[in-house]
Amino acid sequence: MPFLEKVTWNDLMNVKMIFLSIIIEALPFILVGVFISALINQLVSEQLIARLLPKNKLYSILPACFIGVLFPVCDCGIVPIARRLIKKGVPLPAAVAFMLTAPIVNPVVASATSFAFNSPAIMWLRLGMALLVAICTALCLGNIFRSPELRSQAALQDYEHPCGCNHGADCQSSWYNRCLNVLSDSCNEFFEMGRYLIFGALLSSIAQTFIPHTIMTSVGQDPTLSIAVMMVFAFFVSICSTSDAFIAASFSGSFTIASLLSFMTFGPMIDLKNTFMLCHTFRPRLVLTLVLLTSLLCFISAYLLHILLQGVLL
Repeated sequence: MPFLEKVTWNDLMNVKMIFLSIIIEALPFILVGVFISALINQLVSEQLIARLLPKNKLYSILPACFIGVLFPVCDCGIVPIARRLIKKGVPLPAAVAFMLTAPIVNPVVASATSFAFNSPAIMWLRLGMALLVAICTALCLGNIFRSPELRSQAALQDYEHPCGCNHGADCQSSWYNRCLNVLSDSCNEFFEMGRYLIFGALLSSIAQTFIPHTIMTSVGQDPTLSIAVMMVFAFFVSICSTSDAFIAASFSGSFTIASLLSFMTFGPMIDLKNTFMLCHTFRPRLVLTLVLLTSLLCFISAYLLHILLQGVLL
């Protein structure tokens, strides 16, 4: 093939170096993230979260946005948790706000973002953008839908742990079994998320090596096209929120800060794997509305940030 004939040894070495640098930087954070997620899955019940939230539909949205600070959960398992919260009486807007913010507004992701960009300002911008999008989305959905919009109960079987309980926090087994379950959940989630990290890092390294710098710059510096491209990339690559900052940081030389923020905000909220879980859990009209609202609000927020940040960070 003509393309392969043009590939040199230096190109392959460049791909390898970029790929390994992303993996090595992200690995500690994804390990911490999956362990904390598994620990919370075993020790924290949805009943506890439900008790922490007000029953009022409007007043419950803001506290729900900060639950992730206390109970950081990976975006890969957030949809089943949101479903169980709704089944326990949590209002739909609060469950949606929790589902959108918990994978981003938590200490693990905040630390990873600050480390990846070597800039606390980027971390705060990401957290602020996530909160803004989540609150606006939850308020809109609360006005549009009056019911939980869950699919039939027959299609919603709760995940069972090896000990046979419906959720790790409700388990009455010994602490030894709980520790084994934590390790088992951590290993399963690490290998599940590791493949997405590897796939995303490989795409990033290939793109930065083989796409001409002039094309990358022309796309990446366009205020609207860059945001759209990074949101589409985030949707299909489906990278875990504990490591997506390192993928985004690898594009910092070509793409605007606003477009990288859209990548780090939209991806943990709506991606390909989460969309399948949403379709399995909620009725199609809510899933379609949620995806469209989140996409639109992420794009608008990123574009407004681009205007506000011109001359400051850009």
